[in-house]
Amino acid sequence: MAIKKYKVESFDRMQYFYGTVHEPRIHCLIRFSEHLKIKEFKKAVLLSTIQIPLLRCCFDTKFGHPFWREEDFAIEDIVKIIEANDSDDGQITRLLATSIDICKEPQLKLFLVRGRKEDTLCVIINHMICDGGGLKEYLYRLSELYTQCISNKVDKPRYDKNPRNTKQLFEGFGLIDRLKICTLRYDQSPLKQQTTFRFEGDRSNPIFTTRQIPKEKFIALKAFAKSKNVSINDLILTAYTRILKRMSGSDRVIIPCPVDLRKYLKPDKKPGICNLTSNYICDVMIKREDTFEDTLVQVSKQMNQQKSSLNSLKAVILMEFAFHLFSFPLMKKLFSKLFVVALISYTNLGLIDKNKLSFEGTKIKDVSISGALKYVPCFQLAVSTYDGCCTLSCNLYGTPRDKIECEKFLYNVFNELELAIMS
Repeated sequence: MAIKKYKVESFDRMQYFYGTVHEPRIHCLIRFSEHLKIKEFKKAVLLSTIQIPLLRCCFDTKFGHPFWREEDFAIEDIVKIIEANDSDDGQITRLLATSIDICKEPQLKLFLVRGRKEDTLCVIINHMICDGGGLKEYLYRLSELYTQCISNKVDKPRYDKNPRNTKQLFEGFGLIDRLKICTLRYDQSPLKQQTTFRFEGDRSNPIFTTRQIPKEKFIALKAFAKSKNVSINDLILTAYTRILKRMSGSDRVIIPCPVDLRKYLKPDKKPGICNLTSNYICDVMIKREDTFEDTLVQVSKQMNQQKSSLNSLKAVILMEFAFHLFSFPLMKKLFSKLFVVALISYTNLGLIDKNKLSFEGTKIKDVSISGALKYVPCFQLAVSTYDGCCTLSCNLYGTPRDKIECEKFLYNVFNELELAIMS
């Protein structure tokens, strides 16, 4: 029987090479107030893997030419039902930290933790398959399939042929605009000057820390942002930079901020489940006497300038050029020399749409998405929003003392935001 193969796109390769600083996985936690129907849930997951076969593929690098190799995995290889006490957060952490052997296992793992009256779903997906935007789209599809299974009105599943490549990003641009993008300057050098935290690190101990901005506080933050003519993302990023300044002691704070490139797609274009992310760079000077609003002005100005520029697309062109010029084995050796791997980063995974994420008959209490588990000295603040509540999170391998520092860090970011709207 012939092996089914699927193309490895440039963003897939990029995330693979980022494995030097983190395990390339994205995590999602969905807390239900009731039980899901297990039979229908498993069926929905199975149908989703027919739509998106990469989920049941293995990454194969034979002969130096990587490809996705489809395997005949059972649904039990992807979905596991775990009996647990309702308040066992330690078990949730251990499940979220589950690794994926990308060469031997499915690229998606789902743990349905069954409490006495409610379920918690732990989602782990290989970052090579998709970014945060892609994961949200997958979750919407999964919940829709579950709803169809509950009502026994399942559409015949079809392989999703929507593109995963970078070419789709440029289809809406004319020749002149494409040439302009090629001539833009994309400078990664500021990232080489990043400061770091003094974490101890322990690769045997995963840490997941979160801090939620409750609905009423988040409403106040949005009102404050509107009054200052800035975005809520500008506010959170400002708080982040100011806490970084205090903890590092450096006046200059440099943070790469992933940007979802789907905004450049043609209006009628629907991408597949994939990565379509580049970076803005927030590079600010913060003096001891600077107020929150002083920093906010800097951050907002920089973000607006980059939003109105096409520089983030130039990074995509450079990536494609590098991956076409060099073989996979050579690129593996050259990656750290050609690309700057950020030590400190920020990612806003955006709004999780309550209307699209709907599992028929089962109410959702809370949803949050967080990024990869970082290796010290790397650190990332991740943000996601669901039903008016915003969750701040950071994941890393560290010691119990590092966990305390992470919790303190998130508290300080939250407190900085609270003080800003009270001033």
